[in-house]
Amino acid sequence: MKGSFTELQNRVIQRGLCTACGTCAGVCPAGAIGWAYVDEEPLPELTGECAGCNICTTVCPGEEVNLPALEQFVFGRVREEQIPDLGFYREARAGWATDRVTRQLGASGGLVTALLIYALEKGIIDGALVAGFRQDLPWRTEARLAVNREQLLAAARSKYACVPVNTLLNRALEQGYRRLAVVGLPCHIHGLRKMQFYGQPASLTRGVVLMVGLFCASQFYFEGTRHLLVERLGVDRLEDIASLSYRGGDWPGHLVVELKDGRRLLLDRHEYMYHHLMPAFKRDRCEMCVDWAAELADLSVGDYWDPQVRAGHALGTSSCLVRSPAGEELLDGAVKNGYVETIPLEAARLAAGIGYELKKHAAAFRLRQRRRFGWPVPEYHRQTNYTPFARELHLAPETKSDVEK
Repeated sequence: MKGSFTELQNRVIQRGLCTACGTCAGVCPAGAIGWAYVDEEPLPELTGECAGCNICTTVCPGEEVNLPALEQFVFGRVREEQIPDLGFYREARAGWATDRVTRQLGASGGLVTALLIYALEKGIIDGALVAGFRQDLPWRTEARLAVNREQLLAAARSKYACVPVNTLLNRALEQGYRRLAVVGLPCHIHGLRKMQFYGQPASLTRGVVLMVGLFCASQFYFEGTRHLLVERLGVDRLEDIASLSYRGGDWPGHLVVELKDGRRLLLDRHEYMYHHLMPAFKRDRCEMCVDWAAELADLSVGDYWDPQVRAGHALGTSSCLVRSPAGEELLDGAVKNGYVETIPLEAARLAAGIGYELKKHAAAFRLRQRRRFGWPVPEYHRQTNYTPFARELHLAPETKSDVEK
């Protein structure tokens, strides 16, 4: 039936275009969409009776994200093509949480966590949708609704496996939360902006008041993590795991696994990321995404590796692109109230890293190749320019070796 979950399944899910962002489940008026796990990867499934409203297909970012139209909707204009391409931004900052515990618990500076704590404590939001781990299956990620400082701190740090964060949209609304922040990858933000663009469902378009996007080179298949656990750390049974962290320990964080027998296992981040997950286990849909810096968010935040900024201490620093008035107001308020500290940042330096290269160059070229041979691909309504940088821009002042240290 046209307009039903079957259409979403035929056009997106069965063609390998699902991003696992969770938007379809989060907006379904009937609450009829849940999740199945196939090869430990989340896939939407029909768990109730479909009403045929077509909202899930309309807001899904898997098959189509009209970036120019959404930019016009969010920012009031469409940007001109430029290199490096970081999307609209009002200013660029590097920053960190002033509270040492928050900064230590963060993946890189604790900026996102500190901003959310500020927004909650000042009544700007009454809840935040974030990524966490399941208590019963601590190796598997899940979406979390955080409504206090402790819950935000518990959800800190990166998760290098899919989290359908947007799944909790309707549930948060049903529980009485009316001013939500959502922290997500570019695909999560795409789904939310499509929801607002089409005004469906109306209750949720008003309920999401803040979007914090995370820089994203790629998400990874959990199968890659499973290979690390078994082959590198000797964990034969996932059931023996008490906790797992992809950015545990001291900054910049490593794969840290606590076992139920009390043992603590650690694998160096660069060994498991750059020599395992990144080259071998990137999700296929991520290899076709051209949005690295969450271009439609209110604030976009990611790791910042400048050796001058981190000199003298072992704490991380975040980079931040302020994109909207809401994002600017949030960051300024957090600075004035002492939750975070920031310094100016030359935005073009962010394009020197591997994440930008993967999304804006490799993925853009890959899209062109796949489209030529008739493979299923997402439509972004923009041909991203993957022209190589001049050597001066690509290397200065933050070189590839800086990124990988």
